[in-house]
Amino acid sequence: MTKSKEIINTIVLLLVLGAAFSLYIASQQKSSVHSPAFVYDEVLVQKKAIVETRISIRPIAQAKEIAVSKSANPINITLPINPPMVISQVLPEYPASALENEIEGVAMVQAYIGINGKVGKTEVKTSSGNSELDASAINAVSKWIFSPATQGSASIASWFEVPVRFSVK
Repeated sequence: MTKSKEIINTIVLLLVLGAAFSLYIASQQKSSVHSPAFVYDEVLVQKKAIVETRISIRPIAQAKEIAVSKSANPINITLPINPPMVISQVLPEYPASALENEIEGVAMVQAYIGINGKVGKTEVKTSSGNSELDASAINAVSKWIFSPATQGSASIASWFEVPVRFSVK
């Protein structure tokens, strides 16, 4: 009887290890697929008014390769990726307590832009050093609306980085 329990325990252990290995492989495959990322020029938040600086978007990721078949031999070409464009933006508010204490800083906010142009996720990539400033920047950028990035005629998801500078002067 104990021999059969050992066999069953060994089989269960092998099944658990196989399932864990399968999950590990699946997570590695998902993490190897990256969305392109773009950086937006700084948004300046000041004491008197909020000033949006020039718009200049720089890609920070390489284009995907797409195989196009015109003959029996497929040819790999790289189509350019056009960055997402800001359609509507909500400018951050300077938190009152940070303004009173003359706290300044720059929060680098990352926004995941879906193929529908809506912000799916926002996070602070680099903190301003003040949680209120970071929260204000996240709150504003999460409400932005974009035309999505495109490659060829296809919309693609991408990451978009926005530096938000809070300045009392």
